[in-house]
Formats: sequence, structure tokens, C-alpha cells
Amino acid sequence: MQKHFGFILIALALAGLLVSCSSSQSAGQRGGKNSFKAGTYSATANGHNGPLTVETTFDDTRILDVKIVKQIESPGVQQVINVVPQAIVAQQSLTVDTVTGATFCGRAVIAAVTDSVKEAGGDLGLLTRKLPKAAAKAQSFEADVIVIGAGGAGLAAAVSAHQNGASVIVVEKLGIAGGSSIFSDGALNAADPEGEAGINMMPANKTTVQMLLDKKPYDAFEADLQKTVSGQFAAHNASGKTGLFDSPEWHMLQTYNGGDYEGIPDLIRVLGSNALDNYKWMTELGVNWRPTLGSATGSLWQRSHYGAADFPNGTHSVYPYRTYIDKQGNAEIHFNTQARELITKNGRVTGVKAVRDGAAITYTAKKGVVMATGGFGANVAMRQKYNILWDDLGDSIGTSNHRLAAQGDGIVMGEAVGAQLEDMGLIQLHPSGEPNTGIMNLHPGTAGLNRIFVNSEGNRFVAEDARRDDMIKAIYKQPGSFMWVIADIARYNPTEPPISIEVAMGKAVQADSIEELAQKINVNPANLKKAFDVYNAGIDGVPDPLGLRTYGKKMGNPPFYAAKRLPTVHHTMGGLLIDPEARVQGKDNKPIPGFYAAGEVTGGIHGANRLGGNALADCSVFGRIAGRSAAQSK
Repeated sequence: MQKHFGFILIALALAGLLVSCSSSQSAGQRGGKNSFKAGTYSATANGHNGPLTVETTFDDTRILDVKIVKQIESPGVQQVINVVPQAIVAQQSLTVDTVTGATFCGRAVIAAVTDSVKEAGGDLGLLTRKLPKAAAKAQSFEADVIVIGAGGAGLAAAVSAHQNGASVIVVEKLGIAGGSSIFSDGALNAADPEGEAGINMMPANKTTVQMLLDKKPYDAFEADLQKTVSGQFAAHNASGKTGLFDSPEWHMLQTYNGGDYEGIPDLIRVLGSNALDNYKWMTELGVNWRPTLGSATGSLWQRSHYGAADFPNGTHSVYPYRTYIDKQGNAEIHFNTQARELITKNGRVTGVKAVRDGAAITYTAKKGVVMATGGFGANVAMRQKYNILWDDLGDSIGTSNHRLAAQGDGIVMGEAVGAQLEDMGLIQLHPSGEPNTGIMNLHPGTAGLNRIFVNSEGNRFVAEDARRDDMIKAIYKQPGSFMWVIADIARYNPTEPPISIEVAMGKAVQADSIEELAQKINVNPANLKKAFDVYNAGIDGVPDPLGLRTYGKKMGNPPFYAAKRLPTVHHTMGGLLIDPEARVQGKDNKPIPGFYAAGEVTGGIHGANRLGGNALADCSVFGRIAGRSAAQSK
């Protein structure tokens, strides 16, 4: 039994309107009968990611069909791409609601249909009158486990809870699933010896390992990891293997060190020791992965797993879980429902108070509530209140997060019932923000290999595999506080998306020579040529002056690409403090009964600097644990 609850609500609303305004009553009963020149008309409007083309078909008096024939929206938006077209036809109106979380796309559809109505000679006045809506009614629901948030962590928790015998309801304030996870670059870190076997371990990689093994340990946890990794590394070298070394403990050591030792050892150990098993769990749920491991921006190691072509960006952290939930009879997602307050009884969290269409919705959890609402990167007031790392995180700084999702709702609700907060001042910026918006998933991108970063003078100024916070500090020291990401044919096929789309939309610059590229982005061509030469020398074994240790192919062959990038708010490392079982901790350092959390709403895992690719691993690992813990709660 499939339960697309958000779509069911829309369908019911449409059915109600069609009953009250039957086909014979539509436009005519609302004050006149429309008239069109019958036929199919095409119009284009700008969606979130670019042009969206819609074909609208009319007979003499009605809109017969609205079809999106061309679009480049993200996978998160594509899951609801047809909701607005269907509503326009069903209601014979252009005043239909857009889908919360996919507003740009919905507005683009309406704009395109509006243009077609004009071309067909229709009366816009008859199609833009406000339609009556039935008053929403208060409702109550009950399940073993209530999950708040349908992003990667929440959906993982829902699936896990169900696999452990619980009935589940996921409460999601948007009209789409995925939260910020589905708009991510899709990197999921897991130490994977099988995947790393095909990656050549270069001398610079060995140096990276040895440097961290030789340093004076910060504490007993790091000393223990150093001892374990030292033995693993020695065995790897003695075996004669040429593949890239990795292990869960090496992943933990880099996470702890890369987070400036602010992360909680017990949580880091859980993340590192469970990442590969969770990667396999996601595979069992249907994810297809690229065969070659990548390196997310600031990952510090080549252990990032990315979805194959049918799972682009962060869709591997959403759709497999969503597919599982849709097949169950006692698991469902309630969209367009905003959780407002946790319900407690005798110190235990027992449910959630929410609102849908202005009506009160009450959820009772027989076993537990899992908070998975994400971070607060889009809440300017909240990030300004807690920020301790950066000079300013005001309105001038964009965000890569889903703006409606990343508002810190779950942190506020959790604190109201006595939850302890951890690391709230630790906010991460990402170097790959688009000017004006801060959004990511743009190309050329900072993640992976076969790209260089240059400043406004055409000079490289930071190692392309550096920590994210080190990259940001380096960018802020450059003239204008921005950088250019440069790539060539070693990274992109010029005739294929995504780079062809970015160039067509003017978001990336293309050139047939280094000199032409330098002219187009107004940098010194000699400096840019030198940047390529020094990068390539590193592949030949020459130590990089900036410390780059992770390389792909040599660069220098056309076509060349460039895109301007600015720092953007990316991840809030602080939130609800949890223990290794994902139980939310109270201010008395004891678990709050019935209350669990996972994902970016939590704090204590990533320290002062999250490694690229660790967030989706975090969502999967702790989401799975939270769901299991809630299902087994007594």
C-alpha cells in the first residue's frame, strides 16, 4: 500500500474543488465562460535552475493539458514536478498553490501557462480569481515512532524504525522530501578497502598519513587511534599493495584532528565504525553507486562515495528510503505539516503538536520521537546569535542549505523540553557558493579532482584538498574575497551536462585557450599558465608549494572552464547533544526518555570543521541508530 500523504492531500483538495465546481460549472459558474483558440502552445519561464518549457493544450473553452516538456530542476524538485500542472487542469485556474520547497518551479509553470493563455486569446481574469478552500479540520494520529523531518536523517530513521518492527509517521513541513540532503553534492564518506584498491597511493598520500601518526597526540583517544592506524599502515605497506590506504580508524583520526578535537570521541567512533556498513545498507535498499571513489571538498581523503547517474547529488540519501516507506502499510509521510511543539508527560517525550493549513494536528508516539529537522544555516538571526568562528554571518552571506528547511526548528523545540545543546557556535562555511545566492551543485565545482583554485590575479593561493575552514580563511585574504574554480576537458565533456548547461545559462565561462580564459575572467594569463604548470608538476612528484597532496589527471587541454565562487554558510555543527544510541541528552547529562535525534539537528560529532562527505554518512549512520533506538524504546 503506497502512502504519498502529501500528494493525497493535494488530490483530495482538488477532488473537493471539482465536486463543488463541476466541469460544467468551472469558469462559467465563476462569472463567465472562457474562450480559447484551440491548440497546443509552448512557453518558457525560468525555474530555480534555469529555463523550464511548458506545453499547454486548449479546446474552445478549457485547458485540457499542461505538460512540462523540458526542465533542468534538481532531483528534489523533480519528485513534484507535475503537481502544479495537474492542479491547473483540475481547477481550471492559475491561482493554484505551489509546492512548498519547490516554489520557483511552480511559479515558472504558472508563468509559462499564463503566456500560453494570452497567446490562445483566453481571459486571464477568469483564470486568476481566488478559488474557495474548504476549512481544514483538526486531526490526531498515532504511531509507535514519530519522525520529524523527511530529509536524509529522518528517512533513514523511519526505515530503520520500521525494520525494527515499529509503525512510523514522518512529519515534514515542506511539500517535498529530502530537506537539504537532496540538494547536497552527494558525497558519503566510508573507509572502503575494496573501493580504494583501484586508487594509486602517491608519495604525498603516504606523507599525509605519516605526519598525523608522528604528531604528539592531543589526548588518549587520538593516541589510541594513532597506535591502531600505525599498525594498519605498516601492514598495508608491507603487503606490497599499491592501492590507497584507508581504515575506519584512519577516518576517525582525520575527523577528530580535522575538527580541531572539538568532536566527541564516542560519537566519532560510532560514525567511523558504522559508515561502511551503512553504505552497504543503502545499497541493499536500492542505491547504485559510482564505481570510483571521489574526494569531496575538504574531505581530506579519497573515500567519498557518490551515487551513479540514476542517483545524482544527494538523491541516494532520500529515494531508497522513500521507496521503502511507500511500500509499507504502517509507514507514511505527512507533507505540508509543520511541527511546532513536543508533547511531554512525566518527563517523557510522547508526541508532537503540529499545524497543517492552519489546523492543529496532534501526533502521539507510543515508543519515541526522532528529531531530524536539519540545521539552522538559513536562519540569519540564529546563526548571528551563536556564531563564534567568523566576523559576520549576516544577510550578506548566502547559504547552500534549503532555505525553508534549515531554520533550526528542531533545536528550538528540543531546547524547550530541556535538551542540552552542543557546539552551537561552530558554523561551517563552504568555498563553493554561487554569487548572490550561496547555492551549490554548480560547475565547475570545488569537489573532486582535476580543478584548481585561483584568485583575481590568476594565482593559486590554497591547496585544493585543504580543510574547508582553511580554504575559507584563504579566500577572505584574497582581493575581493572570492576565487575562480578552473577546470578543463580532464573533468568535463563540453557537449554534456552539467557543464554545457552552466555555460548556456551564463553561470560558467568557457574558452579554447588559457589566454582566452584569462581574458574572459580578467586575470593575468601568465599567472594562470603558471598555476596549471605547478599543479601538473605535482602529479610528476614535485612537492606542491601550497601542500596539495591529492591529484587526478594533468590539466591544460581545451576547452577550459571557470566559475566565480564565494564563501557560503553550509553546515551548522551544533545542535541537540546525543549519545551513541542517538538519545537526546538533557541538561542533567541523562537521556530524555522517548526523545532521539539524528543529522544536522545534532551537535558534537564534527567539531569545529566538518570533513566534506561526513554529513551524509552522519545522517545515514545516526538516522539508522535513532530509528532502531526509538523502535526498541520501552
